[in-house]
Amino acid sequence: MKIKAMLKHCPTKTTKNNMKKHLGKGLEALISEVVFKEEVSEEQIQKDVIAYVDIEKIVPSKWQVRKKFDEESLLQLASSIKQSGIVEPLIVCPLADGKYEIVCGERRWRAAKLVSLSQIPVIIKHLNDQQKHLLSLIENVQREDLNPVEEATAYKNLMTEFNLTQEQISELVGKDRSVIANTIRILSLPQEVLKYIEDGLISLGHARTLASLKNKNIIIELANKIVQDKLTVRDVELIVKTLKTKKTFIKKPTTSIPEVFQIQKELSEILGTKVVIKPSSDTKGKIVISYNNLEEFENIVTRLKLKK
Repeated sequence: MKIKAMLKHCPTKTTKNNMKKHLGKGLEALISEVVFKEEVSEEQIQKDVIAYVDIEKIVPSKWQVRKKFDEESLLQLASSIKQSGIVEPLIVCPLADGKYEIVCGERRWRAAKLVSLSQIPVIIKHLNDQQKHLLSLIENVQREDLNPVEEATAYKNLMTEFNLTQEQISELVGKDRSVIANTIRILSLPQEVLKYIEDGLISLGHARTLASLKNKNIIIELANKIVQDKLTVRDVELIVKTLKTKKTFIKKPTTSIPEVFQIQKELSEILGTKVVIKPSSDTKGKIVISYNNLEEFENIVTRLKLKK
């Protein structure tokens, strides 16, 4: 299929020229090679229409991978639309009931509803379900405001629905293949942890580290601690490294993970500085006390002496 006819009006943050600069083969060549076999007739292309459509006749796409829309971002977009209107038309596809399904531009549609626009500009394109699904996925993965779970889901859908390899997705979105692979891996995490990620309480860096663990209960325990104690990615990496390299600690820990964190917290409060406990076995390990200057060091020493 000639993808140019489908994509020429589909707006993303990556322009077509920049896209070709970043992608090895170019988006159109890659997709047409991998997915579509038939060509679009000139008669079909002529059916694409630019028009103003009643906003109530427009419905969101069933292919949308984005499950959450940031309220503050939508309000900012709504303010812009109120001042300047919708600069780039939405891409929609006609439905049998007289309504139009969004292919590209759901955020603009939602923002337009916030400022009570009665009509919005659209490009009406005649696409089959496969084409709508693909374009919706492409628009989303090329934007930078998906949460990590939505991004991983989009990559997985491109693999399962369109038989794209991780290497091809890498070319499509301009990211290293390893980034694609590590992002998809987070979908193996328990639902409780995925919810933390969706809510922005756990970062993609935290999630990738957690995904390297096998034990579901330990993953959930550690995720809870990340949220409660605001652990950095580096903190989690050190804990996971200990869990992986010391099997005895995983199987028969004298002190459980929650207890270790509680002791760390208490010591930090007593000494007025960051304290990290690094168990190396059931009975051995290190306690690391941090200080940033001589004054902090003297304060720690004073507090230790007071405890004698």
